[in-house]
Amino acid sequence: MAIAKIKCLRVIGLSEKLPEAAEKLASSQCFEPDDPLSFHSDIKMFVPVSQSDSYIEAAESFKSAAAANGIECSYTDISGKEFSDETIQDVTGAVEEINSFADKRIRLEDEIAQCERSIEQIKHFIDLDLEIDKINECRYIKANFGKLPKESFEKMQEYNENPFVVFFPCSSDDDFYWGLYISPVADSEDVDRIFSSLYFESCGALDMDGTPSEFCAQQEKKLPELKQQLENLKAEFEEFKRKNRKRFDVYYSLFAEKQRRDEVMTKAVTYSKSFVIVGWTPADKAEDIVKELETIESIECTLTDGAEEMKHCPPVKLKNNFFTKAFSYFTEMYGLPNYNEFDPTAFVAITYTILFGIMFGDMGHGLVVALFGAYLKKKKNPIGSILIPCGISGTIFGAIYGSVFGFEHLLNPVFHALFGLEEKPIEVMKPATTNMIIYAAIAIGMLLVTLAIILNIIISLKTNDKEEGIFGSNGVAGLLFYVSVVAMLVSQIVFGVKIATVPYIICFMVIPLLMIFLKEPLGKLASGKKEWQPESWGGYCVQSFFELFEYALSYVTNTMSFLRVGAFVLVHAGMMEVVFTLANMASGIGYILILVIGNIFVLGLEALLVCIQVLRLEFYEMFGRFYKGNGRPFTPVKAVEN
Repeated sequence: MAIAKIKCLRVIGLSEKLPEAAEKLASSQCFEPDDPLSFHSDIKMFVPVSQSDSYIEAAESFKSAAAANGIECSYTDISGKEFSDETIQDVTGAVEEINSFADKRIRLEDEIAQCERSIEQIKHFIDLDLEIDKINECRYIKANFGKLPKESFEKMQEYNENPFVVFFPCSSDDDFYWGLYISPVADSEDVDRIFSSLYFESCGALDMDGTPSEFCAQQEKKLPELKQQLENLKAEFEEFKRKNRKRFDVYYSLFAEKQRRDEVMTKAVTYSKSFVIVGWTPADKAEDIVKELETIESIECTLTDGAEEMKHCPPVKLKNNFFTKAFSYFTEMYGLPNYNEFDPTAFVAITYTILFGIMFGDMGHGLVVALFGAYLKKKKNPIGSILIPCGISGTIFGAIYGSVFGFEHLLNPVFHALFGLEEKPIEVMKPATTNMIIYAAIAIGMLLVTLAIILNIIISLKTNDKEEGIFGSNGVAGLLFYVSVVAMLVSQIVFGVKIATVPYIICFMVIPLLMIFLKEPLGKLASGKKEWQPESWGGYCVQSFFELFEYALSYVTNTMSFLRVGAFVLVHAGMMEVVFTLANMASGIGYILILVIGNIFVLGLEALLVCIQVLRLEFYEMFGRFYKGNGRPFTPVKAVEN
């Protein structure tokens, strides 16, 4: 529910100790290196550290060969083993062995595919008792093998005057005759043109010795032999993988260790005989890392608080409990907060869950959503952890509405037994209740918009942004105007008391609007800036007028947008009423089928729409008032995981 404290760590030492320092920082799994050049003004003497190209090439070739050939590597203990040039040579040899197996497999697969194609093709000419190789050797005639549509075969009588337009069928299926036509080489172009107009499809030259039946027999004998060779090769490769499993795991681990160490090293710079590393680490881990680094001779470490390094944009690590952690998915979707900004995850978790429950109020549907969320959570889907509390919320509000899979009066005996009521207290479709739901939705909107403005005031004043915190449309002036308008409307409509007097309007509406209008110069004056006047008062007034109009309109639109909360309560009841109307038109099994299908349809459609609409309310109606979300995540160098 907050942003974890971050420390900026500067490490200085002799260049010869850089690999050891980088190893300790990488092994801590809680250090994110940054660019030291951005932390120093004089960078002329700094030289960046580079990686070995041969290492990168060997690592990429090994990973590619392993991935392409189904070799799964895992992290293993490599204590006492060091990455060296000999390692690169060994890896290169292993890659050649793997690729050799792959080349043989590909060659055999191609031969099998070609053999199968040949058998499939030659079967159409199996009854042709001619030696194909001798036909292909003819110098003065040309044979073309292929298929001709049966309709075209009948049209060939139109070419009786040409003695070479003759097709010799060998076999047929429902649509084609398979066979050949023969033409003199001198007339082959004309004959080919005629057969092309008859939609003849050539299968190319038949490259074989002997008759089609003899060649087909040869290929059918050859095919199982090739397949057996492929199976033997696969078995040999599996045995190769088994024997070299530990060897490959060592390569994988050595590359991984070097990669994470080099990730720190390549961010370092050297000058003279020393190096500098700068990065970020959680405050609760900083002292342990410093103690570990100071065991290395010549190393000096300096820690500063992230709040003191705001110009370098400290990374953000969210710190949430079991309930709010799932909703960090939405926060990250919008954008992480700045280091000195408010983490809205807890706000999202509470408001999203409650709004979802109000809009998706059905006890049966809520339980289904919660169970589906549990299933998704088991499958490691982040949405699952969000759907569980949302489904529970929908179940609770469904119990309040008395709705169970659309049965609106199923819980009446429960209400009677517990509270002595004849029926449920909230009948959604009654006109009086409908009005109450609409008013309640608007009230929720007013409350949440007010809360969003208050959050912006707190955040702005915390960061010393007086312009936004006091004079902005979401600052003290905006809060005063919005609350005054709300109070005026509520007192007039609900209580019948008119408080909109001239002094009230001037003090609580006109003056706040003037403050918003003059936000920029007033903010600069409040911050003690000498240059507080705009360059052109005329241009400033025109721009501020339209901005003020937009702000005033946003108060109305943001509040009215919450009408969708009440609308979905009514939509659910209305859709289920349609389902029951259709079900009552049937009987027996038809009644049950319509209810089941109708509930599935309504549940799926409403769950999707409510998820989207609540997220829209969070992002557009509330986040836009207090949250920037332009922070960057804390991404430490991680050790390899299994």
